[in-house]
Order: sequence, then structure tokens, then C-alpha cells
Amino acid sequence: MKKSFKLLLMMMLIVSLTALTACQQKSEKTSTSGKDGPITIKVLHNWAGSKNNEPDDLDNNPVAKKILEKTGVKMTFDYPSGTEVEKITQVLATGQFPDLYTGPAWGKESETLLDAANQGLLYDLTPYLKKYPNLANLVKKENMSPSLYDSIFSKQKGGQFMLHAGYPATSDDVVNWLYGLYVNKDIAKKVGIDPQSVHTPDDLYKFLKAVKDQNLKVNGKPVFPLGAGANGWPLDIMSEMFVPVAGASSWKIDDNGNAKLNFLTPEYEDYILYMQKLRNDGLLDPEAYTQTGAIADEKFAQGRYAVIPNQFPGLWSSAVKAGLQDKYVPLGPLNDFNGDPYRTEVNVTGSQLIAVPKTVSKEKLDAIMKMLNYLASDEGFLLTNYGIEGVHYEKVDGKIKAKKEWVDKLKDDPKALINEGIGGNYATMAGMGRTVSLAGGAFGYQYDPRYKAEDKFKKIMSPDGIKPVEGKDPYSVFKETDQYEQIQPVFDTLGDVVLQAIHSKTKDEAIKVIEESRKALKNAGIDTVDKELTKQAKSGTEFIKYRTSN
Repeated sequence: MKKSFKLLLMMMLIVSLTALTACQQKSEKTSTSGKDGPITIKVLHNWAGSKNNEPDDLDNNPVAKKILEKTGVKMTFDYPSGTEVEKITQVLATGQFPDLYTGPAWGKESETLLDAANQGLLYDLTPYLKKYPNLANLVKKENMSPSLYDSIFSKQKGGQFMLHAGYPATSDDVVNWLYGLYVNKDIAKKVGIDPQSVHTPDDLYKFLKAVKDQNLKVNGKPVFPLGAGANGWPLDIMSEMFVPVAGASSWKIDDNGNAKLNFLTPEYEDYILYMQKLRNDGLLDPEAYTQTGAIADEKFAQGRYAVIPNQFPGLWSSAVKAGLQDKYVPLGPLNDFNGDPYRTEVNVTGSQLIAVPKTVSKEKLDAIMKMLNYLASDEGFLLTNYGIEGVHYEKVDGKIKAKKEWVDKLKDDPKALINEGIGGNYATMAGMGRTVSLAGGAFGYQYDPRYKAEDKFKKIMSPDGIKPVEGKDPYSVFKETDQYEQIQPVFDTLGDVVLQAIHSKTKDEAIKVIEESRKALKNAGIDTVDKELTKQAKSGTEFIKYRTSN
């Protein structure tokens, strides 16, 4: 039934698309011409919140003017009002296509884009890859994660319909996001425990309990030992103390090749019960999993969180806004499931998938590809990430040195560079990541105290650096099994099930909730999937067995 409905929907879309294409191309011929002036491209920048990265003046900022000069193209932007998945689904359902799409290179967003490609809704970009080497570089197998290649790029039928941007050009360009727990050092001093001595789940519990026993208040409001961002983000990094790869619907594959879904393992159950205990014992903000981002930010800014899960850039940004940038330091780091506090293996990925809908005229398609090739060049990367040489930066010994006046402007105006067109939405289309290998570091790294703090935290949290994970994602095998259609709907509920168990009042209630979903998974055939993964692993297939949040 599902497959029939999906086929019917796609047939309806294709019919409407044909009419829409003819209408739109006729309109474009009369309204936009490269011979008569610039070609205007409407870009769907499918990232929630990215409206904040749009310059106040789209036409006259220095980066936009340079792009126009080099390519003859101007850009306008559209953004999702809800989630990225909702936006791309809406676009496909209504046929209201942009001229250019860019959005997440993972999850249902990438899967939906792949469906659109294989239903003939996107242009095959193969002819342009032969013409533009900068773009050809973006779709090479070695320039994307194995899981992205296996699950998305290798599944394209009859052409190359997507480009992939943001993948690090060298190992030096891999971003270490420094996910972990961070603690207010003043509170740590009050409880008399060295933050870097906290490594095990038991250590963490005792530390949080010591904070609670202080009965700390800020302006009459209680200080929570452990907080979180919107909807509990990213508390699930704590599951890495119990399982090799975070997430209820990830797989645990041991050194002998035995595979088992995380949610079915006793280790993941231990994680759920641990989080339940933290909450029931008053060590976790009771609203952590249900609060909005605005409320979470307010609690953080008020100093009501002793410990907060985060990645470093997000922590620093929030801390600067609250004037707390000198207050938070790493807690731990926590041991992984195997007792190692420093092992950092990450799934190195790019961030963007880029595609052109078939509603676009051939003239506009040519202009788009010319523009993308320019943005993917070294010149385009420097332009969109650092601005204009002599205005925003200078070159010193072949590397980029931001002008200090612009670093200083950022202190008073966080959008100072965005309004120049630098580091915002244009940069997401600038090919492979070359921040270190090409430029030497992020804009203003020579002056900004953020980068000194980041280097200090790296020595604490990942002194051995980071290592890219290798191997096939078990999920890509799962998607090819006969059980996928039956199991995926259960997977879609596991996040809510985990939260329900964490919010249960007793251990028995939590286990009952867990067991109900385990039974549903078994009835849907999860054991067969586990056996297939085990068979492949024992036969020599290299799977991702360990992955740190990044």
C-alpha cells in the first residue's frame, strides 16, 4: 500500500512538474536574460535558522557583488519555517521548486532528495562535471563519508544529480566539535571536586549529587546540577559511556562481528536507567527534554546550569552572549564504553547536498553551474569565508590574516561579517572545506580568544587528536533488507520511548516501556537484520564499530 501510494504521488508530481516547467521556462525567457543583465537565482537554503545568516543587503554586500562580477549571478534565498524535512517534503508535494537547492547531507533530507533524483525531478549534472573540475572533485568517492556514498550517492540511477560540499580537503581541515560535558568552574570549586577527575558514570553521579547538596540558587531560582539545550540536546552523547555508537537505532558490533541493535542490548538499557536515575534524584533539570531553545538559553544565561552538554562552538557562542565565556571548562572527559576518556573517532562528513530541479531553464542551469564552480575554487572559498583581500584580510606567508578591525567589530556586532556576505549562506556552497589547509585557520583566529580556549580544551578532551571512522554504516545494510518497511516505523518511535522510560517513576516502569518496544522490534523482524549484519561482519565486511559524536 505504501509503495503504491508513493508511486501514485510521484506520478502526480511528474505530471504537475511538466506543466510547471513549461510555464516557468517561458517566464524566465521573458524576465531573466544573461545577455540583458544578471541572472537571479532563487536558492532554497534548507537549514532551520539560517535566515539569521543572510546579509541585511543581499545585493550590495561585498561578497554578493564579487560573485555577480565573476559569474553574472545574483542570489535570493528561501528558508524553512519548520524543520528541514518538512520543507523539502512540502516542495516536492507542491511542485514549488527553487532554482537551486542546498541542505543537509544526512537523514531523511538526503533520502528525500535521492527519491527526487531517481524520479527524474533533478538535473543530471554529469556534463558539467566534465567541464568543471572543481565540481567533479566534490563527487569523488574519496571526498565523502563511506556511509553517505553507500546510502545516497551510490543509489542514484542514471546520472549524477547531487553535489556534496563541506567535506574537509585534508585531515587538518576536519573540525573537532569537542562534544562533551562542560561545567561552571566556580561551582566545581564550591563542591571541591576537580572537574577533570570525573570520568565514569559513578564519578559523574557523585559530582552532580555534590552540586545538588550545595542547594545553590541564582536570584532565588535553583541551580540544576545538569541541564540541556532544546528538547534535551545533546544529552544522548552520554550514551557513549555505555555503547560504542550513540542512539537507540544504532548497532553494537563487537570484535568478533556479532551485531545487535543498541536498543536490544543490556548496555543501552543501563544508559536509559542511568538517565532516569539522574532525573528522579533531582540531578537533571526535570524540563530538560521538553523545554524550548529559548528557555534553555535563558537558564544557561542566568547561570542555572552547573553542567551542560554541548559542542564547543555552540557553548562558546552562548557563553559570550551571557558574558560567561570564562566560566565553563570541560568536565572529564567521560570514559567511553571501554573505559577510554580520550578516544575520539568521528564520522567525517560534509554538510551540504546541492541539486538543481528540472524546472530551471537551460540558460539558468548553465549560470548556476558556472557560479558553483567559481564558489568551489580556492578563490571562491576565500571570498565566501574571509571576504575581500585588502579589505577584510591580508595574506601573510601565504596564509590568511584577518584585519583586526573586523575582529573587533564582531565584539559589538555578531553580524558584522554576515552583513559583508562572509561566513554565511554563500559559504555553504563553497566546495570542500579548506579552513586550515588553505587559510591557516578560521577568520580572526590569531586574535579571537575563542581559539585559544578551543586549543586548551582540545588538549584536555582529545589530546591524541581525532581519527576518521572507516567502514560501512550498518543502517545502509538494514535499508536493503526485507524487514525495513516493518521495522522503520518502530525505529521512528524509539526516541519517544526512550524519553518515556527516562520519565518513568520507577525502574520497573521504565523496563516495562522498553520491553514493549523490544517486543515490537522482534515481531517486525529485527533478529533477522541482526543476523544479516553478523553474517556480513564475520565474512569480512568492515562496519563502523565505534563513533564519537561530532
